[in-house]
Amino acid sequence: MRIRSWVPARGWRDFFTEVVIVVLGVLLALAAGQVVDTIHGRVVAADTRAAITDELNDGLASIALRASAEPCIDRRLNELRQILAQWEQTDTFDTPRWVAQTPVIETALTRYDAAVSAGRMALLPSEQQYRMGAVAEGLRRFHQIQMEERLSWGRLRALQAGAQALSPSDRGLIRAALQDASTWDYEAKVNSQQVLPMAKEYGFAPNYRRAEALAGRVWAKGKYNPSICTSIDTPPAEANRTQVVPLPL
Repeated sequence: MRIRSWVPARGWRDFFTEVVIVVLGVLLALAAGQVVDTIHGRVVAADTRAAITDELNDGLASIALRASAEPCIDRRLNELRQILAQWEQTDTFDTPRWVAQTPVIETALTRYDAAVSAGRMALLPSEQQYRMGAVAEGLRRFHQIQMEERLSWGRLRALQAGAQALSPSDRGLIRAALQDASTWDYEAKVNSQQVLPMAKEYGFAPNYRRAEALAGRVWAKGKYNPSICTSIDTPPAEANRTQVVPLPL
């Protein structure tokens, strides 16, 4: 029995031509898909970069605003140290009317965290990832400082009750609260002294747009007006007029 070799009906040349055309078509389709993916990746990277930059700049404005209040915070801490010294020496003190607290200026890293979780940060150059990450960590630390120092200032406001309403054990707690408040304020100063120059070097800068938009929800006149800058002798009812939500006494 003779076995016949298979030969394309239209000859080998036509067969190979058709194969080449098919292969080229597949390659062109793959290349086109890759081009589309590349363009899409660049668009996503640009959007991610812009969104995170805006968010970081908003957060930097919060640090800058806190830094601007430091003279008021230093003055209040010194006044409270004098009150505590008087208490320890005489078992009484001149009752402060308005201890207040450090300003709380919220920061958010929602966009940054979402980009990290979704893997979009990987679309950016590694150096840009590092710079954004470094600024984000500075903002995260700033947020932690603000949350921690709230408790200390809440305890310090107990001084507004006067010496007769406080016990010797209260004195120890208030002394510890004053030390904690001073320590957290130092941490806030270090944070601003490190983060703001670093951010500037990396191409970021405070943007006060968001802070100005939110000011009306915090301060009665719609402008940044930390209550701690109000005199310690101010009656609480008068001092609280600067706050949309009155500070607890």
